[in-house]
Amino acid sequence: MIFLYNLLLPLAMLVYLPVFAWRQFRRGNFLPHCGERFGFFSNVQRAALRRLRTPVWIHAVSVGEVVAALGFIRRWQARRPDLDFVLSTTTTTGQATAQAKLPEGVRLVYCPFDLPFGVARALRAIRPSLLVIFEVEFWPNLICQAARAGVKIALVNGRMSDRSARGYLRFRRFFNPLFRRFSLFCMQGEEDAARLRAVAGGNVPVTICNTMKFDQTPDLNVQGRAAALDAAFGPGPRVVWTAGSTHAGEEELVVRVYQNLRKRHPELRLVLVPRHVERTGEVEDVLRRAGVTWRLLKTLSSPAPETPTPPADVLLVNTTGELMAFYAACDLAYVGKSLAGNAGGHNIIEPAIFGKPIIHGPHMGNFRMVANLFRQAGAAVEVPGDDALEPALSELLASPALRADLGHRARTLVEQSRGAMDRTLDELEARLPLKAEA
Repeated sequence: MIFLYNLLLPLAMLVYLPVFAWRQFRRGNFLPHCGERFGFFSNVQRAALRRLRTPVWIHAVSVGEVVAALGFIRRWQARRPDLDFVLSTTTTTGQATAQAKLPEGVRLVYCPFDLPFGVARALRAIRPSLLVIFEVEFWPNLICQAARAGVKIALVNGRMSDRSARGYLRFRRFFNPLFRRFSLFCMQGEEDAARLRAVAGGNVPVTICNTMKFDQTPDLNVQGRAAALDAAFGPGPRVVWTAGSTHAGEEELVVRVYQNLRKRHPELRLVLVPRHVERTGEVEDVLRRAGVTWRLLKTLSSPAPETPTPPADVLLVNTTGELMAFYAACDLAYVGKSLAGNAGGHNIIEPAIFGKPIIHGPHMGNFRMVANLFRQAGAAVEVPGDDALEPALSELLASPALRADLGHRARTLVEQSRGAMDRTLDELEARLPLKAEA
């Protein structure tokens, strides 16, 4: 099966390469580290990796996983200052987030494409004592070659959606041997663990640790976000609604609802943060067609305009890794990929950390366990469909007390649910003890 995989993967990559290259080019910062995608590291990077003793290689795909991984590394460094760490990412947005907040002494690389020669080169360069993979990344060559090299492998903050589980079950003969090469699975919830056992069998080493996303301690640019809001909206009272991680279709819905609500609540202002920055032009077209004014923010550290600009209706955020700052600054939040034909959901814990009232749609398959916790605690408003978004927001806008109560419930749930990082580290250190070289 691995032979067949390695036979077909290069062909599939050749077909997909133009699409991949175009997407990465639009996101930026692709060419400077292109070689790392094939296991080719610069002389400076190779020298830095050689100086590491017995490094732990931690792999996280994109922004959400990277944020959790950065906090996890900091916690592990505090417990084990004798260990070295290498962090790899897949996406350019994940890489940019890691570069901005990388803990001291951690080496940052791109994870190579899952081609045998590239993976082999990366393993020789990094020489990991342990490979820790975040959430849902199962790359056959990386797993097989790491195991053959004697590297222990652990999945942490693991989750498995219904859709993923169906795919793994369909190709169980292929994935079952891969899963059995793992030394430990730290899953977010019981449902995730049950789906994993259905594919890998009942004897795999699985433990439940909850999600690390509750343990986030964001480092925020408070001055920058206040200046950005003032520059966009001008002086005077305002109620800020942040719509975060939106996808195609959701911007039209959010802007339409915003325009309707402004008629009754003229103090309302909208901060719109699309999930992918390369869609900025597309979102600007939505705003233009709707007839609203907007200010485009490229970074919180951008200098203020020399001459004041007229107040805008919408602040359109074209940044990576700064959504949390705008959740912290808002009065209520909508979390995207859950309405307007989108499914999967995004992380509703992020605004909850700041005690904000949260609205999301019903399609939260990628955050099923988290959504269930919020539902049980009455800590978020889950609307059943697009038509229910405006009435739900209207009710919250009409009642500051209701907003405060919902935000308090969300923050309380976060506080009660912390501890996944320490539980995961306890499991790793008990089952896969590491001894750093002298």
